[in-house]
Amino acid sequence: MSRRLNSIGKRSRVKNYRGDTVDCFLISKFRLAQDSKRNIQHTNGLELLYKGLRDFYFEAEPENFLIAKTDSGKPFFFDKPEYNFNISHSGEHCAVMISDKMCGADIEEIRAFPKKVLKKICTEKETEYIFSLPEDKQEKAMWTLWTLKESYVKAIGKGLSFGMKNVFFDKFPFENNTEKKKISWGDTAFFDKDNMTCIENKFGTFYLYSDDEVCVSFCRSSGT
Repeated sequence: MSRRLNSIGKRSRVKNYRGDTVDCFLISKFRLAQDSKRNIQHTNGLELLYKGLRDFYFEAEPENFLIAKTDSGKPFFFDKPEYNFNISHSGEHCAVMISDKMCGADIEEIRAFPKKVLKKICTEKETEYIFSLPEDKQEKAMWTLWTLKESYVKAIGKGLSFGMKNVFFDKFPFENNTEKKKISWGDTAFFDKDNMTCIENKFGTFYLYSDDEVCVSFCRSSGT
């Protein structure tokens, strides 16, 4: 059952199994059959969301929560407004964030970046930074910027029509620290903030992870 509402309701504080107010980050990889790609991605995204609610916040039956949508299409729990969540998937990979604040997640498998869109999403300073890097690092930097911007746009529920250039980053480099723990893709990963690069600016707090397969960004928006 799905309902469309104009706005997301006021949220109380979300606490995890330790009683702390803590955001939940999950990343997973799954097998993908091309003939049912969209259905599998959707199903795995929901399963990852429910796993976070069960194992991190001790919700007994999160599958029974009613998912509704705002007019702009952002999903939320109609009957559990204390939880804000966002789901992203790319190919065989999926990412989920759960928070008491507006939040967004974006994961992208690293592949050839369509460079013709750079002018549409990047500021002049961001573009200069990307092309100042060695050529073998530019692709990941492009996807890094994309996921950072997309996670914010998804957090505020505006969609790409918001304009990616309106979300900008002026502190470089922001690529993931290579000394941080890498994901073992055999199991679902509850991800710790300490294993991600943290970026704070006027748009919110961003947590970034990348390896040879993916770039993923989580955003805790500075909005209410």
